[in-house]
Amino acid sequence: MSSPVPPPTMDGVATSDPDAAHRWLEAAYSGYRPEESNSHRDFRFRSRNVRVGNGSLARLCYSSSADNNVVLSGVMVVAQPDDGGMKVSLGRDEEAVLPGSPVLLPAHQAVSVLWADTVADCVGVQSADVERVAVETTGLERTALRFTGLRPMSPELGRRWGEAVRRVVDVLVDRPEVGGAPLVATALTERLARAVLATFPSTTLVSHRRLPPDHATPAVVRRAVEHIEGNAHRAMTLTEIADAAGVGARGLQACFLRHRDTTPTAYAERVRMARAHRDLVDTDPGGPDAVPMIAARWGFADHSGFAAAYRDAYGRLPEETLRR
Repeated sequence: MSSPVPPPTMDGVATSDPDAAHRWLEAAYSGYRPEESNSHRDFRFRSRNVRVGNGSLARLCYSSSADNNVVLSGVMVVAQPDDGGMKVSLGRDEEAVLPGSPVLLPAHQAVSVLWADTVADCVGVQSADVERVAVETTGLERTALRFTGLRPMSPELGRRWGEAVRRVVDVLVDRPEVGGAPLVATALTERLARAVLATFPSTTLVSHRRLPPDHATPAVVRRAVEHIEGNAHRAMTLTEIADAAGVGARGLQACFLRHRDTTPTAYAERVRMARAHRDLVDTDPGGPDAVPMIAARWGFADHSGFAAAYRDAYGRLPEETLRR
């Protein structure tokens, strides 16, 4: 069973005390151990942090020169400075990070970070979520995932990373009640985990993508379908569904493609769309937020995307169903 996803919460700090700033960083990022700042004069630290699902998005203003040695444990962080200077070192790889460029602070690896009057956006993603996605998509052993570079694999991928983060922020800022829905929070967390893997170089690029054993029997698919339909109201990972079916994640993908001509994830989305349709039919029109809230209840964060998919499935817009 997947772990419960906490609702979005917001916290922050504004302080001129370096010790208070470092205590906040240690609490926000497991394994972060700030060292003494090189300059205490006119020190200012400010952060606004939003936690969504198992991830977090923060804007940090660090107005000093500080050299930190970091070994993050349960989380990896992608930092993107807007202003000031930043230098990151991993082994022999040393990067001077320009404003507007994302840089990865991977988990379980010693990284040196030099901040110099920096304003930066920092996205935290649980390393367990990234490792799980890597296992599900490539067959790589969980313990074999290691990031081999700090910068995006191409400028285009760096831009796509920024777009993925903006889409998450748009949901949280424009529709906080939607971002608070457990299934939406899970979807946003998953989006960030996949974006990290797609953006930064890692051992997934050289993994042996062997075909999974052929366990594509109707019984395996039946068990997976039963699990999906019985748990559509809550967050499920592909790994959890595969465990319930008695097969590996990639084997389950092969099962569904052979017997259902779809993927387990797409099938789960179809089930949730049907549940949203049922709620729209059963709900009295109660205001402009009725459709977005029903969509969010079943894990659809993007209202326009939900409306388009609903029209493809039912031949009309969700608002039309609600008014019937």
